[in-house]
Amino acid sequence: MMKTTKYLHIYNKLLKSSVEVTINNKKYRVEYSEKIWNKFSKSLHKFFADNLTYAITWHLPLVENKTVIYHFDHPVVEPLFFKLLMYSIPMSVYVFKNSSIISLLKSFYNANYITEFKSLNHFYFDYKQHNNLKESSLVLFSFGKDSLLTLGLIDEIGIKPVIMFMEEPHSKFENYHKAILVKRFKNEFTHLVDFFPVSFGHIRQNKGLYWGWDIILSQYILTLIPYCFYYRTKYIFLGNEQSCNSYSMHYSGFLINPVYEQSIKAMQLLQDIPKLFSIKTHVGSIIEPIHELFITFILHNRYSNLAKYQTSCFLDNYQAKKRRWCGICEKCARMYVFFRALQIDPASVGFPKMNMFNLNKKHLYSLFINNKETSAYGGSGLGRDEQLLAFYLSYKNGSRGDLINEYKKHFHMEAVRRKKELINTYFGIHSSITLPTGVRQKVLSIYKSEQKKVMKKFQFEIEEK
Repeated sequence: MMKTTKYLHIYNKLLKSSVEVTINNKKYRVEYSEKIWNKFSKSLHKFFADNLTYAITWHLPLVENKTVIYHFDHPVVEPLFFKLLMYSIPMSVYVFKNSSIISLLKSFYNANYITEFKSLNHFYFDYKQHNNLKESSLVLFSFGKDSLLTLGLIDEIGIKPVIMFMEEPHSKFENYHKAILVKRFKNEFTHLVDFFPVSFGHIRQNKGLYWGWDIILSQYILTLIPYCFYYRTKYIFLGNEQSCNSYSMHYSGFLINPVYEQSIKAMQLLQDIPKLFSIKTHVGSIIEPIHELFITFILHNRYSNLAKYQTSCFLDNYQAKKRRWCGICEKCARMYVFFRALQIDPASVGFPKMNMFNLNKKHLYSLFINNKETSAYGGSGLGRDEQLLAFYLSYKNGSRGDLINEYKKHFHMEAVRRKKELINTYFGIHSSITLPTGVRQKVLSIYKSEQKKVMKKFQFEIEEK
């Protein structure tokens, strides 16, 4: 039996336009502007507060080693989060040294088992007014290639974007650089980028532990429900590409998807969050059918006015203090080889003048070594084959450097042998399960048009399915 010596009491309270969460004696507020909050049905406020409070504090018994007692109704979102977490937590084995999947799951299972709620009286409501939705979409925006392409696509097919940047308190360098980008962005486009301060982000990192980051997309979607009411958005589009569905067998015998929350299976679960509030808002990803290399090509080939804002860097080390690409993380390395493969000048997106094909960058590429000291995705090795194709194209395009020589010596023959397979995979058009019926054909038509262009540019042949 799991023993804890203390209790963690969690309360919530509705204020004028915010939800106040009290954890023992510490208070945190999730705040909304009055115009947003006042459009959110009052009959749902308490129901929303209870579910949100649980969603942002689920990890605390793991961090504090205490039994959590919630002083409100059992939240209906709890079973949904439990499944998301059971499949998301194992990815931490790739970044936490000396951890096992069994120990990670056992910690969560036991902590969840002894968590208490003070009431079983669910809050029932009958709310049918929010059905007249507009052709608009919430877009979780980061200036990464996925969110930029999502914005470009929905603009082109006539969906009005509601752009949300979730401002995490621990992401100091990211917030700094992206605030600068937003100022430039506003001068060029009419789109408003709404910064939402994620106050509950302060709860995530504690005593050097990183519990709480596992399902942030789910937290964001729940947090933004009042925005769905205000804007009457028909969609919530996430930047989840085809590779988010990949998984591998860990040596311990567990199947692991290092980004499970971004997979099709997870998005099907996330559909239930708007439904809890009687909203018919669709949760999905408009870029689900394609992989990162193809995403990068389409963004820079079709939406060059957006592409120059791209920033795909962790932005969490001191090199990121003064530049929006640090040049020393796995994401910078991955994008650099993609740029070289697709004949895109890295300087066009503000990349620092450096050769990321030098030998001292070898540890950043999953083609050469599983990077087990950074992200779960880097540690999984699942990006290896896409990098194989990217190095092949970079070599054919005349790129030079120590790592091009390494590629030529150890991997070129494999790339030549598997060229057809790699091209069909990474420049192919795959599943479109989470694309809404009304937009699917428009989006797929754009992808097919861009596929013809990439075939012509690199003299590829794509097999018809």
